[in-house]
Amino acid sequence: MIELDNITFSYTKKSVPALASVTADVGSGVVLLAGENGAGKTTLLHVIAGLAHPTCGACRIGEISCTTDRPSEMGRSFLLEERSYFPGKTIRKFAELHSRFYPRFSPELFSSNLEAFSLTGYEPMKSLSLGNRKKAQLAYVLALGVDVLLLDEPTNGLDIESKGALRKMFAGSLREGQTIMVSTHTVSELENLFDGVMILSRGRLIYSGTEDDVSSRLAFEVSRAAEDEALYAEVQMGRVLNILPAIEDYPTRVDWRLLYSALRSPAGGRIIDILHSKK
Repeated sequence: MIELDNITFSYTKKSVPALASVTADVGSGVVLLAGENGAGKTTLLHVIAGLAHPTCGACRIGEISCTTDRPSEMGRSFLLEERSYFPGKTIRKFAELHSRFYPRFSPELFSSNLEAFSLTGYEPMKSLSLGNRKKAQLAYVLALGVDVLLLDEPTNGLDIESKGALRKMFAGSLREGQTIMVSTHTVSELENLFDGVMILSRGRLIYSGTEDDVSSRLAFEVSRAAEDEALYAEVQMGRVLNILPAIEDYPTRVDWRLLYSALRSPAGGRIIDILHSKK
């Protein structure tokens, strides 16, 4: 769905590239975009959304360049940032005007999402708290039906109950062939939803792959002590979380947070070699 071909992006000619030679094919489903502060996540989201043009390389959604300015193609993706501003007295008034550019927008799904967040959509936007404003925005963008939906820290400002509602919304909103890319530092809050991952560090792509790619090469186990075969182990609340070579015909669920930590550890190089090895 998203093709990144040797993407490099610099904000100025003399600055260190925010992205350097990023190449990946990102398929459909919910994809985690992870990386430390300054890794290049927001810049990458801007490139995919067509808001920033790469210094070199190409970004495509399907066969269409992300830099196209044709209205018919610009409506294929949408980026919701942490501080996105939606002009309009209410979210429903905003949707009435804005959704005309998105032919697959679903009013029924929009209303259902609002109800799940205990909102009517008629609340004055100016009077909404930060959390309720985020809920209104998420309810709307998840109903747009775009090919590629990009979400930057979508759970920030949400309470525990609302995060649970959001997880259900993801499952109910995702349509066949759609990609939802989620940039977040709080991986565990949406962990069971991720179908794949992209991990950036200092502007470079460390790893990109699907859950099947990872689980066919690595196993994730919890034990009372570090396993002898562990490639990486981490103590958490009296338990040891282990990453081991995959056991044939016995796939385990991927612990995305643990994988991210492991790839940024001294063991990262060895694990990357295993992830890139042929099965």
